[in-house]
Amino acid sequence: MDIRPVDPEEHPEAARIITDALLDDPGWLGVGPDNRDRRRRVLLAYHRAVVRVTAKHGGPIYGAYRDGRLAAVAVTFAAGLHPPPAYTFARYVPPFLRAGPATIVRALRASAVQDKGHPEEPHHFVWQLAVDPPHQRSGLGRALLAHTAEHAEASLYLDTANPDNVPYYASCGFEEIGRAALPRGATMWFMTRP
Repeated sequence: MDIRPVDPEEHPEAARIITDALLDDPGWLGVGPDNRDRRRRVLLAYHRAVVRVTAKHGGPIYGAYRDGRLAAVAVTFAAGLHPPPAYTFARYVPPFLRAGPATIVRALRASAVQDKGHPEEPHHFVWQLAVDPPHQRSGLGRALLAHTAEHAEASLYLDTANPDNVPYYASCGFEEIGRAALPRGATMWFMTRP
């Protein structure tokens, strides 16, 4: 395994990995379209925008590589870089517009919940942590978190809408600092690692 910054030409693959890893995540089930294929299209377009915005205004974006191929990704904002400029919000809107009004409303509600969860003090935001499904449960996510923590100049912060991730992140040194309701009965947990 090799961990290094993701090259720009690999950004589409990073977005694909995030999408495939989170396609059936409870948060995205609460926000996205009910139809799995439509939800995948929305998520893929959204995650492409996430990676582009992070590459331009945040970072670093780390990748874990197996046999020279990108297998996992951590999309992060170093302390002081989040949030990105307000105008970048327009990059995330088109996929949700195509998904319809109900998805737009749910996405805006979820975004507001997510934004309120950030701690007041400077923090390194792990916006997306995803392992390609064929490589899950192989230690890549844990290795990416350890690498990110080693290079961060502030405490790490992340959020998750998957209850299975809460004990996983706790085993990586994260502590829950709050939680909030998301659309369709989902919950978002806010966690930090000193």
